[in-house]
Amino acid sequence: MMKTWRLNPVIDFINTICNYIVLNMVFLITCLPVFTIGAAAAALDYVSLREARGEYGYLVRTYFRELKRSFKTGTAAFLILFPIGGILVFNLLFWPAQGNSFSFAVTGILILVSVVWLVIFHYTFALIGRFVNTPLQSVKNAWGLALRNLKGTLLLLAIDVCAACFCLFLPLSKVIMAMCGFGFVFLAYCRCRIFRKIFTPYEEQDRGSKKQSILREHADMMTGTSQY
Repeated sequence: MMKTWRLNPVIDFINTICNYIVLNMVFLITCLPVFTIGAAAAALDYVSLREARGEYGYLVRTYFRELKRSFKTGTAAFLILFPIGGILVFNLLFWPAQGNSFSFAVTGILILVSVVWLVIFHYTFALIGRFVNTPLQSVKNAWGLALRNLKGTLLLLAIDVCAACFCLFLPLSKVIMAMCGFGFVFLAYCRCRIFRKIFTPYEEQDRGSKKQSILREHADMMTGTSQY
């Protein structure tokens, strides 16, 4: 019995790591069509939020269920944000190459706008993964929630900065290995540790409302609109 008790934590740890690796691979595969990235991000955030709250379960099975449930909303929100992101990337490549004072000023503004876009992107799909709402309203709520929780927003950006440094300063082979192994799931889990604290007051409010509950797990029984 003593030997079995000692082995169980090791087996559980290995099993958890394997599940995360499989989930990361599934996430990458479901992102391949590109237009599915929004739904995939929302589903990954939902699974990560459950893990962050200690609600352990079947990761991949839950991921596929939520991918199906959030497909329309996540895809529509992604199609709203993706063109804006593409325009920002193009301009961030174009203006610094001009090499004059005006282009540097424009680049500074573009960087600021890109940070805002990134924050909205993170919040939008975490909201879609946790709450039921329209795509456009989820995007609007994302910015409002980001402003109301500046500390959490700065922590999210700090995670992005750490991830960017990891990608820039380590050999490309190691970066690819890490990101393909468990990188995206790890980053999602880190972000959702922050989202858990941000969402908790709204979750408690919605649990107390019988008519306007918008928690994702109540979506099959109740419908409503966002309270943010």
